[in-house]
Amino acid sequence: MGKWSKSARQALRAKEFLQAGDFYKMDGSYRAAIRAYLKGKHFINAAVVYEQIGKPKKAEKILRKQLLWQDLASFLVRQHREHEAIEVYQLNGRKFEAAELYEKMNRPEPAAYLYMELGFHEKAGRLFTKSRNFEQAIIAIETAMSKLDTKMERTHTNKALKMKEWLANLHLGARKYVQAAELFSELLKHDLAAKSYLKAEKPLEAASELIKAGRLDNAKTVLEGQSSVDARVLLGKIYAEEGDMEKAVEFLKDTSEHTLLSEAFEQMGLYKEAAEHLEKSGKLIRAANFYAKAHEFKKAALIYEERTYHQEAAVCYEKADNYLHAAKLYKLVKDNYKTGECLFKSGKLQDALPFLQLVDEHDSNYPMAKRYMAEIFYTIRDFNISSKLFEELIRKHGFTLSETNMDIYYRLARSLESQGKGEEALQYFERIYTRKSDYLDTKQRMRALSERLGRIKLVSHSSAPLTAKELKPGQIIADRFRIDKEIGKGGMGYIFSVWDISLSRTVALKMLIHSKGDLEELKAELITARELTHPYIIKVFDIGQWRDVSYFTMELVEGKTLKEFIESETRSSLEQNLLLFTRICEGIKAAHDQGVIHRDLKPQNIIITADGTPKILDFGIARRYTGQSKKQGVSGSPKYMAPEQILNEDMDPRTDIYALGIIMYYLFTGKEPFTGNNANEILLKQINQQLPDPMLLNREIPFWLVEIIQHCSNKNKDLRYSDVQELLSELKLNMVDLNS
Repeated sequence: MGKWSKSARQALRAKEFLQAGDFYKMDGSYRAAIRAYLKGKHFINAAVVYEQIGKPKKAEKILRKQLLWQDLASFLVRQHREHEAIEVYQLNGRKFEAAELYEKMNRPEPAAYLYMELGFHEKAGRLFTKSRNFEQAIIAIETAMSKLDTKMERTHTNKALKMKEWLANLHLGARKYVQAAELFSELLKHDLAAKSYLKAEKPLEAASELIKAGRLDNAKTVLEGQSSVDARVLLGKIYAEEGDMEKAVEFLKDTSEHTLLSEAFEQMGLYKEAAEHLEKSGKLIRAANFYAKAHEFKKAALIYEERTYHQEAAVCYEKADNYLHAAKLYKLVKDNYKTGECLFKSGKLQDALPFLQLVDEHDSNYPMAKRYMAEIFYTIRDFNISSKLFEELIRKHGFTLSETNMDIYYRLARSLESQGKGEEALQYFERIYTRKSDYLDTKQRMRALSERLGRIKLVSHSSAPLTAKELKPGQIIADRFRIDKEIGKGGMGYIFSVWDISLSRTVALKMLIHSKGDLEELKAELITARELTHPYIIKVFDIGQWRDVSYFTMELVEGKTLKEFIESETRSSLEQNLLLFTRICEGIKAAHDQGVIHRDLKPQNIIITADGTPKILDFGIARRYTGQSKKQGVSGSPKYMAPEQILNEDMDPRTDIYALGIIMYYLFTGKEPFTGNNANEILLKQINQQLPDPMLLNREIPFWLVEIIQHCSNKNKDLRYSDVQELLSELKLNMVDLNS
């Protein structure tokens, strides 16, 4: 007996049976230890000792008898009797331990079933997957997904997305290809969805997924040989996606894909067809929009009206020339102008008038409303009102003489003629004639009025030719203009400050005593000049003849000529002169924009007012430029004439640009570039000599300005600025740099 036996006996006497058993065990007295353990009801300790001394059956007997199932199961595992251990776990409700034991035994499927029972669905899903029981794995994962926190947006969490992809792959494993494809499609994995649909022998669905994946060629390959309507629709979508709308329509026709067809037809510019399919799809307003775009105004109007889009319906009825119905709808939307206009166009003049009269003067349509009113009064022969309205259109509302406005001028002339205002009527007939000589009966009426007015003049005046001596202060010209004083004279005549008796105002009057050539042509030129209206152009007012001499009146401007301005002792700064010159250019541009070239630009023909405003005058030899200029005979001022003008070649706006270049040279150097003893000498220099360098006369001229002067004054007009706008743009660009 060992040293621990004594301690064991003492423990027994003290009824410390567990301690006694431990002492006996340490002493090697295993049977005594077992008896002590059993006496103290420490059955597990007793079973352990039995197991240690090689008596497992006795150990098992104790554990079973005492119902120590957990310890029994652990004992059975140690004895490599796992199946019995699992039975013990399951019989005693220890399924989790049983499942874990199955896992350790590499038995995933039974473990998975137990985990399913216990609610560990994701774990069960993995084990079912491992055992290739895909059906049960699907059930497990679907259950796990349903248990996700409903407060989370399941479809947007990484975990949910991963589980959904797992589920899709499980469906593949279970050969449930359609379900797999649907899940892959939800996950935007369209390639995998397409493969799954192909395995399910569903080519249409596969093609649809390939289209979503952008694999159009693969989709077309899948659809080859498919003749169903759905296949055609998909092919149509593919071709539409590729931009081949004709091919798309070929496959989509006779299908119910009206939206797709409308989009294809829209891309092809076939708006009527697009509208028809939109109408079939119930998108009526959009259909109406396309009908209108296709100029199918009646169809568009009907749809708009049915949907109570009265404004749009009215516009379409108007465009369909159904003016009465349009007027009815415009009246509904309280559009007085359009109501009146449509009634006017339908011939209901008296009905139109009240609506046109209601148009507010600040309305942008007010001028046109006034035009219609003038037409109505003209038609009902109330010439007094019609003439006033036509004159207001011209003077207040800017209806310039053009092809579209010709009828305004003609009817104004007719209205004035009908009131016995022959002189005024003749002026308007003359303006029409210079623009379009064959307009209606203008030529005949102008001749008749001229003859009638001419007979009256013969009674008042002798036929003796007019002489310069007769033109003195107090002289009355044409029973209307009283001479105050002479303010200038030139090669063609005299300029007077006169009092206009009829209009009670002072104007300038130029008598063309020494003018030569075709009188009618000269008159036409003056009428052309009268049409020019710009702040930097002196306005021509009246044109007439008195004692066989032509005259015209114009705006009277106080100031000095540009020549006097340049040669005065007070010299302006570079910036001031540039500003002045750009204004002169703007005036010339305005004339060019109306098709008129000056042909006699020179400093003497430009007045500078006290506030520095330029006023261009003497458009007396101006010509209307049509792009097909005819040779007109040499005229102009030698020092400022372009070579083509001297050589009597075709002229265009670049002829004036040459003169502007010479004026610029004079303005910035104080010297004229080409001078001589006589006109011929100067003209030869204009043709043959290069422009002298401006910097030799003025070192302060910027280099860029020298280049502009030289560009304007090139002998070859094709190498000048193409128009005044180009010259202005370059000047202003450099002026900005100069000021900065």
